[in-house]
Amino acid sequence: MKLSAPASLFASLYDGTPKVIVVHRPAVPNGEEMDGSALPLRTLHLVRHDGAYLLTAPGAGEGAGEGDGEPEPLRTLAIPPATVWCLWSRDEAAKADAERLLAWWEEAGGPGSAPFHVTGGPAEVQGALLERAFDAIRSLHRRNHDLQRNLSTLREEWGVGSRLPPEATELLDNLRLSPPRLLFATPRPVAAMPVPLRHGRGNAAPLEIVQRLPLWARGLVGIDLHLDRAPKGSGTFAITLHAIDSGRLVADWRVPFAAVRDGWLPLRLPAACERMDRILELRIGAIGVVTEAPRLSLAPAGLLDEYAVTPAARAGGQPGMLALRLWGGLPGLNYGPAEHAAEHPLPARMVWPLTEPVLAQVRKSIEHKATFPWFGFLRGGRILLHPLYGVTAAAHIALEEVPGAIAVRGHAVIEDPRCRTPIACKLVVAAPNVSAEDAQREEGILASSGWVVLDAPRRTLGLAAALAAPWQGPMTLHLFTTIPDGSHGLYGRTVFHDFEIEIDGATAWASPAALPAASDPDISDLGPRDGDRTGSANGQ
Repeated sequence: MKLSAPASLFASLYDGTPKVIVVHRPAVPNGEEMDGSALPLRTLHLVRHDGAYLLTAPGAGEGAGEGDGEPEPLRTLAIPPATVWCLWSRDEAAKADAERLLAWWEEAGGPGSAPFHVTGGPAEVQGALLERAFDAIRSLHRRNHDLQRNLSTLREEWGVGSRLPPEATELLDNLRLSPPRLLFATPRPVAAMPVPLRHGRGNAAPLEIVQRLPLWARGLVGIDLHLDRAPKGSGTFAITLHAIDSGRLVADWRVPFAAVRDGWLPLRLPAACERMDRILELRIGAIGVVTEAPRLSLAPAGLLDEYAVTPAARAGGQPGMLALRLWGGLPGLNYGPAEHAAEHPLPARMVWPLTEPVLAQVRKSIEHKATFPWFGFLRGGRILLHPLYGVTAAAHIALEEVPGAIAVRGHAVIEDPRCRTPIACKLVVAAPNVSAEDAQREEGILASSGWVVLDAPRRTLGLAAALAAPWQGPMTLHLFTTIPDGSHGLYGRTVFHDFEIEIDGATAWASPAALPAASDPDISDLGPRDGDRTGSANGQ
C-alpha cells in the first residue's frame, strides 16, 4: 500500500494533536454521509488517488493536489502518523480500505501500533472515543499510584540508609585511613634565586616570585618549598596560593624567618582541598630587614617550560622552576597530626609513590647471559626480573634523595600462567655504597623484606622492608629473584611493580609545618590558629 499526503499537511501529521482518520467509500464524494466536523478531535480523510491512497484535510477532496495553479506536491509516508486514536468507516465498501491501511500500519509501525477501527455513525465513534479517554484516565491513575508507591519505598530506603556495595565502602575506608601521597616532585635542585624583600609595612605591594603549580586544587594537602639558604635577620615570609580561573585566594601563610632553616619548608592546609580550581599559582615574597636574603632552590623545568618561575631564572642551562613537592589526599579529609612536638604538627605518615621516571633508572646489578629477555623496564612502571638457572638475578634503583624514609614497599607477581615453579623474590634497602653482593647477603643494609616465595602465577604478593630508624638522603633499592628448588624455572616471568616509600613526618622536613589560619571573613570561615606562623586559607 502506498500512502501519500500533501506537502502542506505532512508536518502536521506528526504533531501531538489527537486525530481521527475518516475512510471514504470510492463512490461517495468527500463530505457526504461521513462528516467528521462533529467529532471533538482533528479529522483527516483517506481517499483513493491515482491507484494509491491520499490523506487530506477536511474539504480538500480527492483532487487535493490539483487547483487553478500548479498542483501541490505530494509526499509519501514511510512512518504512520502520530497520535491517531481511531479509523472510522461507515460500511463494508469503506471497511476494505480501512483494513488495508491497518495492515500497512502494523507493518510500518510495528505490532500493536495501529489505532482501533470503528464502523457506524458519529454516535458510535464518539462513544468509542469516550471509552478510550476513560481507559487512558484509568491508566494514568494506575501509573500515578505505582509512582507514589515507588517513591515511598525509595524514601523509606534512603531514610534507613544508603546501600553502598561493600567494595565501595571498603575502598572509602582505606582512602580515609591512608596517609597523604606525593603527587609531584621536581628533580634535585641545581640553582637558587633570592626572594624579593621589602622593608616595613607602608610600601606598595611587594615584588613576588610566582610559580604556577602542575596540579589542580582538589585533593591538595600541602606544598614543600626548598630553601637553599635561610634568611639571617628579622622578618616574615608572605606566601599565598591563588586560584587563577576563579579569582579566589586558596591559602595565605605567614612564616617568620626565625622558624625556618635550610632545607624543605612544608606548607600545609588544615584539610585536603575540596575546590575544583584548575590553575593554581604560588606567590612568594618577604617583609623584613636581613643581613643575608633568603634564597629558594631551583630545579630544571625540562619539558614543563610553561611552569617556569617568574621572574625568569635558569637552572642547569634550562628554564628553572622552584624546587617543590606537592602532596595530595582525599578531598575534605583532615589528616591527623604527628606524635612529635612540632609547633604545627605534620601527619605522622606520608607516602611517596615511585613514579615511572624514577623507576626507569633501574639497572642490572650483575650481568648474565641468557637466550631470552630476563631484565627490562616495562610500561606502567613495571620491572621485569626473570630468575635464571643456577644464579640469582639482581637489579637496583638508585634514589637521589629520600626524606625521612621509614619503610619501602612493593609487589611482585609471576605473569606467565604456564609457570609451575616457585620463584623467590626479595627487596633490600641499602645505602648507595653497599654492593649488590653485600645486599644479597644482607650485610650493612638498612632493611630487607626477606625472601618471599611466589608459589602460583598471577598471584600478587607484597614486599615490605621496614627501616629501624628514619633515613634521610640517597638510598638504593635492590631487587632479587631466584629459583629455590634449583630447576630451570620455565616461564618464570617475574615482574615487580607499585613501589612506594613511607615517610616519617617528624624527620622529613627541616622546618615545622606552616598552617594557614583565617583572618579575612571574605576568604574563609576557618578559625585563627595560635602560634607565630599564621595566615589564611580559603574555605572548602
